[in-house]
Parts: sequence; structure tokens; C-alpha cells
Amino acid sequence: MDGAGLQGAAQSLADQLGDGAAVVIGGLPDPADQGKVILVAAFGKEVIAANLQAGKFIGGIAKRCGGGGGGRPNLAQAGGRDGAALADALEAAQTELAETLRSV
Repeated sequence: MDGAGLQGAAQSLADQLGDGAAVVIGGLPDPADQGKVILVAAFGKEVIAANLQAGKFIGGIAKRCGGGGGGRPNLAQAGGRDGAALADALEAAQTELAETLRSV
């Protein structure tokens, strides 16, 4: 799935989950090419109010995959060059979101 497809999926899921949504998804646009990663974050209003911005968050997570990116507070996309690091990056995103939102 390409970046636009992942953005659409993340935004749709966040819309369904409501204002407290924090959705982070990632994938390899071409599974045969482990050198390209796409990551997307979609945050609801309550998450943004807790001082988390999708653009800054996903840019930091993408660094784990040798990349970067950014976007708006509610929706952002990033890319990377290390597909082998994707699972670790997504796990780090989950941990960081859980820890940050737990303290709110």
C-alpha cells in the first residue's frame, strides 16, 4: 500500500475511534524492496490536547528506520530506508504513546 492509502486507512480508523484516537501504521510499499518504509500517524483532538502532534511524533519514530518526515498535528507521514527496522519502530511507537497518554 502506498502513502496515500496508509494515510486514508489511518484517518478512517482514527475517525471511527473518536477524539481519543492515536493510530500509527506502517508498511513496506513493495515487500520485495526492504529499503523503503512508510509510516503514518493520525491523532484525535484529545491526543493533540495532551501535547502530542502527529508530525513530530512520526518524524521521531521514522528515525528508527533511517528516515524522517512530518505533517500536521492530526495527520502525518514519514518514510525510511530500513524495512528491517519497521517492527521495532512500530513497537516503539506503541510504547511511547502508551507511556505518554497514561500520564495525562
